[in-house]
Amino acid sequence: MGFSLIYHVVHVKIQQYNVSVKPVKPVITRPQPVDSVITGTNGTPQPLACLSVGGYPRQTVGLYIYRTGQNHIKLGDCNTASTVNQGLYDVTETCSLTPTQEDKGALLYCQSSYTGEPTLLEKSDEVLLQFLSMFLTMLLK
Repeated sequence: MGFSLIYHVVHVKIQQYNVSVKPVKPVITRPQPVDSVITGTNGTPQPLACLSVGGYPRQTVGLYIYRTGQNHIKLGDCNTASTVNQGLYDVTETCSLTPTQEDKGALLYCQSSYTGEPTLLEKSDEVLLQFLSMFLTMLLK
C-alpha cells in the first residue's frame, strides 16, 4: 500500500490600506457656534474654540490669526480634547485670545489637518476682527 503526497502551493499577498475619513468643515465657537457677530472688550481675554467633527484617524485642529502683512499665526494658550463617536473623532481646541488694537482687521480661522497626506483637510469660514468703540467684534467674512 502506498501513499502519495499532494502539495498545493498557496500564494498569499497581504495588502494594507490606510483609510481616512474627512471630518466636516470645522467651526469656531464661543461657546456656541459663531453665526455672525461676537463682541468683547479690547484687552479682555476672549474664549474661542475650534471644533472639528467626524474624522479618522484623529485630526489635528488649530485656531489661526492672520494680520495683514504678517504670517498666519497659530493661537497659543490652547487646550485640546477629543471624543470618539462611532469610531470617528470629534476634536476641540479651546483657546484664549486677548485682542489688541493690532488685531483690528485681522482674520481668524480654524482648520483641521492630518500629519500625513492629505495634510489640510478643511478650513472654517474666516472671521473678521473689528473694533467698534471699546468692543471687539468678530464678523463672519
